[in-house]
Amino acid sequence: MPFKPIAPIAAGLLIAACTSTPPSLSPTPAPMPPPTACLSPCPELPSLLDDAESTVLLWLHDFIDAAGTCRRQHDDCRGAKR
Repeated sequence: MPFKPIAPIAAGLLIAACTSTPPSLSPTPAPMPPPTACLSPCPELPSLLDDAESTVLLWLHDFIDAAGTCRRQHDDCRGAKR
């Protein structure tokens, strides 16, 4: 019966040894290149050339179209990173 107090001590030492083991030195993988959806720049926003109503309406349409294209590119980029 002198071995009964040693068993819990031995179990505690074994558990402590497992938790203090240093992590393995496995090689880190090479960084992946960014997805192709992240490489293309957003289109440039159009410039407003004059303040005529028809010009402003066309500019606004082009501006919204360019902003929508840029947003879709950002969404595609975020989706490709997952």
